[in-house]
Amino acid sequence: VEFSKAMGWVEYPAFDLKTARQWAPVNIAFCAMLFTGMASFQHNSVPLVTVFKNITNIFTAVGDFTCFGTKVEPLVMAAFGIMLGGAVFAAQNDLSATFVGLFWMFANCISTS
Repeated sequence: VEFSKAMGWVEYPAFDLKTARQWAPVNIAFCAMLFTGMASFQHNSVPLVTVFKNITNIFTAVGDFTCFGTKVEPLVMAAFGIMLGGAVFAAQNDLSATFVGLFWMFANCISTS
């Protein structure tokens, strides 16, 4: 990236500690999402992780409504239902998890949202 900046291909401002502090929580949440996702794969089946990732989208919409008053349109709710129903249907014969795996998956849902 620095090479691209030196060549004049990209432009971005110089490092600013104030901006870095403001963005630090976002970066920490992103790293937590990556770590907890990988940790959950050690204890859960892939279909179960898929189901939980779909639940995370619904969890995010509920959080947006709770914190910001954002209303969810009926077609979006229908899409959530179809998405979650399809994931559960596809995973119905392969849902295996442990308590530790569910802990990591819940932590992943929180850090993703």
